[in-house]
Amino acid sequence: MTKDQVTAKVGDKEITIGSGNITKQADGTVTVQMGETIVMTAVVAATKGREGQDWFPLQVDYRERAHAAGQIPGNYFRREGRPSDKEILTCRLTDRPIRPLFKKGWFNECQVYGLLLSADGENEPDVLSILGASAALMVSDIPWDGPLGAVRVGRVNGEFVANPTHEEMAESDLDLLYVGNETDVVMYEGAADQIKEEDFIAALKYGQECCLPQIEAQKELVKLCGKEKRDIEDQLFVVDDKIFSKAEELGGGGRIVEALLTVAKLERERKVGAIKDEVAIKLREEFGEEEVTDAVVDQAFYHIQKTALRGLILKQGKRLDGRGLDELRSIECKVGVLPRTHGSALFTRGETQALVTTTLGTTDSAQRFDSYTGGEDSKQYMMHYNFPNYSVGETGRIMGPGRREVGHGALTERSLFPMLPINDAEGIILMQFVKFLKSSNLTVPAPWLQFAVVVWRL
Repeated sequence: MTKDQVTAKVGDKEITIGSGNITKQADGTVTVQMGETIVMTAVVAATKGREGQDWFPLQVDYRERAHAAGQIPGNYFRREGRPSDKEILTCRLTDRPIRPLFKKGWFNECQVYGLLLSADGENEPDVLSILGASAALMVSDIPWDGPLGAVRVGRVNGEFVANPTHEEMAESDLDLLYVGNETDVVMYEGAADQIKEEDFIAALKYGQECCLPQIEAQKELVKLCGKEKRDIEDQLFVVDDKIFSKAEELGGGGRIVEALLTVAKLERERKVGAIKDEVAIKLREEFGEEEVTDAVVDQAFYHIQKTALRGLILKQGKRLDGRGLDELRSIECKVGVLPRTHGSALFTRGETQALVTTTLGTTDSAQRFDSYTGGEDSKQYMMHYNFPNYSVGETGRIMGPGRREVGHGALTERSLFPMLPINDAEGIILMQFVKFLKSSNLTVPAPWLQFAVVVWRL
């Protein structure tokens, strides 16, 4: 299907990357094949940025269609619906390693689109989506500091396995997804069954070794069909040194540090915001409104805060609210707070608070879903993570769960599932719902949900 092809040997499997002949109007397109599983990835970036844009609008989308597995969608309309949780998680997996490698200050809209073309039911396509995004960016004219390699590392009978099949994963005590460049780790995530630290480090090293042939294959593909990279130097958003220095003189140093050390979140934000507004007024008086736009103020003040916070941590050993590196926020846990639930808990840590409920059911209530790529087609443990606008004192669009909520829910599921007394023989399912009532820090709820788990009313 593609004109130019290269191959990479990863473990005992061969991956083929091809480009040419298809989607020629995209900036870069590749297909990645392992076994009979094929993922196509296309990338496009706008040639101009939007007026006033002060952040990088990268969008990564990945879809699995029923036809890839020779099936017809199993709904009334026989059309593909909204993305599944698995597709959303694959989007996040693909986005996370590639995003930091775009040029700083480049704010042109960029889209990475992955599509499953063929599924053999044995080889999982999420790794191919990451590799495809890297390869498509490499052969495109979009400036990007790649390439990257990606591999799933399993361990069967004490031996590491690269990109294990679903059958092999059923016997594996490790599920590690590793992404790296030529020399270093870029991202990893996964789960394991009580793996030792030295074994985990060995798995990371094995993952890095598996990335190298993929990187070499992409370099070879670039030589065959890569486009010349576009010049974006005149599109980079950079704060003028004079403006930045003046902003740091007006709002940096001890003044911003004093504001950052405020314990209460809303009060801290009010103090920091007041300094920012004052600095903006004085900068515009000196340099003019045309030079000191809102985007310039935001970028300058972001770096001022970043520099101050970094200095607090590395030089003074303090965090935002003045705590030392070895001090925890106050923690309060209450269980049985709701009368009609099977289990409930209210967890408060500093200014972050979560209400968690636990519900038991039978396997008739298990979540079932299409599994075009093979593997499990139902779940006995479900965790729904909800982060409403009011939890941070803001207004915004009220809608269903976003990608972040789906991602954090999945992270919690992977953390807690090995500890839950759930198996097919017992015929029990468990659903947990966590709603954040307020938040001022990290909200990944894995350590909190355990308080709801222990109060099941069986």
